[in-house]
Amino acid sequence: MQFYMPSKMPRIGISVSEMLENKDRKKPTWKPFDYLKREYHEAVQKSGGVPILLPNINDPSLAHQLIDMIDGLLLTGGGDIHPSYYGQAPHPTLTERTLNRDSFEMSIARLALERDMPVFSICRGHQVLNVALGGTLHQDLSCIKSDTVIHADPEQTARIYHKIKIARGTKLHEIIGSDIIETNSSHHQVIDKPGSGLKFSAFAFDDNIPEAIEHTELKFVIGVQWHPEAVFDREHSRRIFSAFIEASARK
Repeated sequence: MQFYMPSKMPRIGISVSEMLENKDRKKPTWKPFDYLKREYHEAVQKSGGVPILLPNINDPSLAHQLIDMIDGLLLTGGGDIHPSYYGQAPHPTLTERTLNRDSFEMSIARLALERDMPVFSICRGHQVLNVALGGTLHQDLSCIKSDTVIHADPEQTARIYHKIKIARGTKLHEIIGSDIIETNSSHHQVIDKPGSGLKFSAFAFDDNIPEAIEHTELKFVIGVQWHPEAVFDREHSRRIFSAFIEASARK
């Protein structure tokens, strides 16, 4: 397969994780900081994009300034979105709340969607996209009593895999070109109600857990529950990133 390489490399804004101050940890964090696995920006660069990391600023209004700097938005993985964003009380399994990241990502995701900017969202980002459009989540896989497939990988090894089935007639199927692929898996939450304009485009093969969403009207808005950046050596991962970069170059 030949990948699209634009003459002018598109600028891809990439959301980053947030580590909060916590002096009680075994290895204390004395100040909060932002961070990102290199796999994300390496996948963008290898696919022909210019990665621009977007800090978790505590003033969401600045998202208006940042959105003008980029051609496409990549929403990355990480901890859980606080369930107040979709009208629920916290479940006991909820991870540490990251207030700045939640509010910033919601703001910039909605701005990108309003502009019909290409958006590719991964794991947590897949869930942020859904919630930004009014959808809801199951806060833990135990809420739906599905234990057919191991979805959670607390060690973030990218070594837990399962098969997914991709719905024909979807943009994701057009990009990947296969009905069934094997993906890595590292999540304990899952989309419940799809947000406005979104539809499911892939499901886990054995337990039918939703694994991908896409927008039915906007040009390129795709979310996947797995981590293609962590298995970039696989062709289906490279195909998704390449399609995202191509869409961003043509914005």
